Amino acid sequence: SLCTGSFLAALDTSIIITIFNEIGTEFKSSNLSVWIMTSYMLSTSAIQPLYGKLSDIFGRKSTLVAIVCFFLLGSWLCGVANSMVQMGIARAIAGLGGGGIMTMASVVIHDLLPMRRRGQYQSYVNMAQTIGTTVGAPLGGIINDTVGWRYCFYINIPFCLFLLYVYVYKMEDYNLERGVKSTDNIREKFEKIDLVGAGFLLTANISFVTGASLGGNTHDWDHPLIVSLLASAVSFFTLFGVYEYNWAKNPLVSRTLIKNRNTVAVCLNNFFLCNSTMAFTYLTPQFFMGVLGYNASSAGLWVLPRTFMVAVGCWVAGRYLAVKGKYKYFVVSLVAIHVITSFGMASWNPKSPIWFLLSCMNVEGFIFGSVFVATMVALVADIAHADTASATSMIFLCRSTGWLSGSTITAAIMQYQFKNNLHKEIKGPEAAEIIEFVRTSITKVRTLAPEVQAIIVASLQKSIHTAFKYGVAASICCFLITLTLRNCKLGGKK
Repeated sequence: SLCTGSFLAALDTSIIITIFNEIGTEFKSSNLSVWIMTSYMLSTSAIQPLYGKLSDIFGRKSTLVAIVCFFLLGSWLCGVANSMVQMGIARAIAGLGGGGIMTMASVVIHDLLPMRRRGQYQSYVNMAQTIGTTVGAPLGGIINDTVGWRYCFYINIPFCLFLLYVYVYKMEDYNLERGVKSTDNIREKFEKIDLVGAGFLLTANISFVTGASLGGNTHDWDHPLIVSLLASAVSFFTLFGVYEYNWAKNPLVSRTLIKNRNTVAVCLNNFFLCNSTMAFTYLTPQFFMGVLGYNASSAGLWVLPRTFMVAVGCWVAGRYLAVKGKYKYFVVSLVAIHVITSFGMASWNPKSPIWFLLSCMNVEGFIFGSVFVATMVALVADIAHADTASATSMIFLCRSTGWLSGSTITAAIMQYQFKNNLHKEIKGPEAAEIIEFVRTSITKVRTLAPEVQAIIVASLQKSIHTAFKYGVAASICCFLITLTLRNCKLGGKK
């Protein structure tokens, strides 16, 4: 059931990659289509660090049932959405469940297995996620090109019903926190959860995402609204850090773990890796569809080998850790290759041979899968078992924040550059109308005159090339952080 849930959450995340431009075009909001991804990540980043504590208080079973219910409701609402606002709200509801599914899978694995075997079983869950990611992109394109994008969300419903049956009727509600009595009322239980810290973090993320998404896109960067939003983001991120360190009774970020060099290094490694990977994940379909001219289903098929290599990377990392029992030099070597690969992806252009494009994607996918498994095990290599749930919540907080900032910043860079390039290249009395059409209905660009299409494709390629540089910078930061890891020896096989 853990693998099924992880598969489902990954499928839902990856299926968006090849259809969000189609959804944006239908709602005449292509320049804001990144909100289909960021609204999901916003709710995920807000609730994900709470799931470890929630499951300690209410039990693993109750938490898993609630997670699946949120995901089921959000998926149905996505299917019936009729505007970008409705879609954003529905994706936010789905994110409350989708992020929790992956978090709880790791928590349960760490509950039930000895340390040295966790990498192996974590690799099974990661492989299930990878299979979901693998089939998601091409499946989304095929469904969109045949019956329409709404069915990309409806297919989640039968999986959710299966998971509800398993969790309600087949799972015991174990691992309630010792300090929580079954007679405690709801208020007493919720007092043990850091809702204030979560509120600060959510407000900061919403301010940041809104400001970065609209700045240079629908408003100038010096517009009072954008300046206020970004200033608010800085203020609330600062408040979050100060509150967590000084006043929170049950902090989202454990004061003990934040002093552990290895834990901090692993979390920051994942934060920057997710930033880099999200940049490439967001830009690759844009390159294949917008620059090379593939349709959604064809673009999804070209991405397929990369996601298969993520599964291979997960398996290799699991086996390596089980045999060797150490991780630092393995992770450092992989991230060094990731930096080299990111430079390769940043050099893509319309004349790049297809073997080069595929090689870059496949190597990046293999490294991503390997590092995710290895760092998940490294996270708990030198902490007490009682801190496992808190540490797991911390790393998923960093991952979800990395996904969120990666997609938001990459989209902001690309949209800003694309808008400027179009204004430089397209002139004449109908220029404003053409530019607005291109930015809000990107999938209909091929209906324009050939000479206009050529200008648009060249402008898009330049903007993608610029945005790729952010992925390179994040990869370099990931490598520098990785050098600070401790090379702790993992526990025995028993």
